[in-house]
Amino acid sequence: MKPWLSILGLWFGLQASAHAEEHVWQTVNVAGNTIAYSCQGKGERTVLLLAGMGLDVHASFKNIYHRFEHANYQICMYDRAGMGQSSFAKPQVRSLQQLSDEMAAVVKANGWQNLVLVPHSFGGLLARQYVSDHPEQVRGVLFADTVHESWYALMQQAMTKPGWQIMQKIIGWERDSHSHEDFVEAVHAAKSFKFPANLPITVLSRGLPMTNLGPAGMSQRDMDAFNTSWTLAQFQLSLLSSDSRHQKLFYSNHFIDEQDPATVLEELSLLLARIEQASSR
Repeated sequence: MKPWLSILGLWFGLQASAHAEEHVWQTVNVAGNTIAYSCQGKGERTVLLLAGMGLDVHASFKNIYHRFEHANYQICMYDRAGMGQSSFAKPQVRSLQQLSDEMAAVVKANGWQNLVLVPHSFGGLLARQYVSDHPEQVRGVLFADTVHESWYALMQQAMTKPGWQIMQKIIGWERDSHSHEDFVEAVHAAKSFKFPANLPITVLSRGLPMTNLGPAGMSQRDMDAFNTSWTLAQFQLSLLSSDSRHQKLFYSNHFIDEQDPATVLEELSLLLARIEQASSR
């Protein structure tokens, strides 16, 4: 394996967790693919965890999933086709719209209602596509250090040519050989998203920089560009709604479930309270 490929799991994904069988996984067939999901707790409302590109959802959210408790909500997670516990009938590159349609089929099959989405990383673009497609289903979103489409252009402008070539290799490998999810297509799709102007959202942004791209050959200057552009894009994410809260997790890197799950759970509780207040007006 080329050195830069081994870095990919550190940025876009986490490796499969040894705890992946701690729960009862159930499956549903969507477009010929076997999609695995798991839920715990009870309630007519659902907190739904969405993993990033190439991520095992349990590895991404195991601490939040196991520690979440709320009388009115169940918490659920699912793996997209080809990731974690889910499988492809035939691996193929899929558009963001196809990922949203897959998610809608899983939601419908289980009768999940009053959704509060908690996406991580690339999952933020999927969450926004889903909100655009099904605004009546979503009550709020907690963005857990997620991508905003402006990051792509900002990063390209700030990086040197060699640094940008490394990023292109990583993105291409993810699309063609790993998750079969197309980051560039998703960035362009985001231009057509519709987002409710007053949907309650919380944006959690990492406070520690990503430093794992050095072994891929990326210079310090380009890693600085990578991180600075990400921070600027987080501000853009916080402007999606008039009912927005933006918090920086100063002691966490991108993998916030590992670094600071307690703050994420606290912020999720605050978001649920805001949602209740908004619905009672």
